Amino acid sequence: MREQGFWTGNERYIDSMINTVNMLAEDTYIYLLHLQQGRAWFSETFKAYFGIRDTFAADHFEVMQGLIHPDDLWEYEEGIPERIQGKNLNRELCVRMKDSFGEYHLFSFHTDIVTDEESGEKYLLILLHNENVLPKIDALTDLYSQARFTADLDATIKGDKPFAVLMIKLERFNNLNIIYGNKFTNQILKETALQFIFMMDEDSAVYRLDGPKFGFIFRGCGREKLLSFEQKIRDRLAGGIQADNRRILLKICAGAILIDAYNGRADDLSSKAAYALGHSEKEHQGKLIIFNDEVQTAGNVDLELMKVIHKSVREGCAGFYVEYQPIVISKTGHIIGAEALVRWCREPYGIVSPGRFIEWMETDPAMYELGNFVLRTALQETVELLAVLPEFVLNVNVSARQMEREVFRTEVLRILEETGFPADHLCLELTERCRDMPLEVIKKEVEFFQGYGIRMAMDDYGTGSASSGIVLHAPMDEIKLDMSFIRGITEDTKKQAMVRSIVDFANSCGMSTCLEGVETEELQNYLRLYQATWFQGYFYSKPVGIEKLKELIRDDNI
Repeated sequence: MREQGFWTGNERYIDSMINTVNMLAEDTYIYLLHLQQGRAWFSETFKAYFGIRDTFAADHFEVMQGLIHPDDLWEYEEGIPERIQGKNLNRELCVRMKDSFGEYHLFSFHTDIVTDEESGEKYLLILLHNENVLPKIDALTDLYSQARFTADLDATIKGDKPFAVLMIKLERFNNLNIIYGNKFTNQILKETALQFIFMMDEDSAVYRLDGPKFGFIFRGCGREKLLSFEQKIRDRLAGGIQADNRRILLKICAGAILIDAYNGRADDLSSKAAYALGHSEKEHQGKLIIFNDEVQTAGNVDLELMKVIHKSVREGCAGFYVEYQPIVISKTGHIIGAEALVRWCREPYGIVSPGRFIEWMETDPAMYELGNFVLRTALQETVELLAVLPEFVLNVNVSARQMEREVFRTEVLRILEETGFPADHLCLELTERCRDMPLEVIKKEVEFFQGYGIRMAMDDYGTGSASSGIVLHAPMDEIKLDMSFIRGITEDTKKQAMVRSIVDFANSCGMSTCLEGVETEELQNYLRLYQATWFQGYFYSKPVGIEKLKELIRDDNI
């Protein structure tokens, strides 16, 4: 709507025209600053996305203060006045802004000054592009992408009709990658996608998710139709997929959720289907697991808890905190660093073990915010330890939800700069679900962080074939052996041979090794025979708060 005087003498810049342009510019939002008057005009899409009511504002800084992340506000308050003066119009300006749901996304600002030659009036044109939005078509398979899956799921929810969501994952896909290479497995994904396209009708759609995962939305679908379609997928893949003169028989694991009525968010719903998929893969040998059945079997207590924990993340990670487990030099037992471990405590639930929520959270988009919270908190709390222990290295787990988003790079560097923590004293540990990411993507991200001096580690090495593939293709600095290899090793010759070969392999390749699960002095003394770099376990300390960690380090350095 128009306000008297804003567009005076400048018919080419009428608000309806700009709103139309804005509607066509997907994931881009426009506002204007009238440089003589100092007032701002916001497009309709800007107002709808960010949840503001007024089209005009006398003080644009006041409006933006309510939208921009507090830690990023200084960039806006320094950058926009420069651009008003015509300076640095092409320089990158990126800040996090809060949408109408209260979630922050990274936006890049693109600016230019437009002058009306007749009236002399000048406007600073500002386009905000959502950098967190992914392409709607998957470049490899030509299927709809993860971003389109979320958008279509949201639209299906609003349709208020029964539907089903199915997620499948091609089993042992990383083995194929290691044996035949990335080019071959990419062809497998393309041919598999083509098979799925032929199976679709007007009430169904297929999407490429991350790695060897695919998603399906079935409108007007009940249990019987879901079971029938899932079996058709298995039958189709059992006949084999042809690529490079080889026919590969593929098996799948599958998770799904059936919906009659739902008024929640699309990402919450997809995380439930992903949770069921994880159970299919880990506990049910690939059998279709329907989330609804899991809830009925386990009762509603855990589901309710997950809802509360999810809400806590959305509320700025309320109730979450970080504890630290020391990492010691294997030869001496002296502390050299610590691993940051997330914890959650909130009444009436009390302290909840991460084992009860991390698996769930790692399938949820909110894991990005939680992971960044842990990183920021850990760096803030431990930076002063470097004055006492200059060699101190902090290990922080990073999830696939973080690694798969390119903006995570910027976030890590930003947090390091804000906290003053030196990059070469940070080690990022890739967790289990990172193994599902394409190897070329992992390699690219690992090399980026290493370029800034950040160390990279493979956590729980040896618990899956994918971890070997990552270490072979990406230049890892450290591998951490899962405690399952250490438990009972003194009596198990197979474990002894495995640990010896892994440590020897790492040493010959210039990688460090950390053996987890060291719980007794006897075990410590035995494991020293293997010449690993570091040890970690209850013998040295359970996970503790930052004050106790400071005390342990002070005592260790007396």
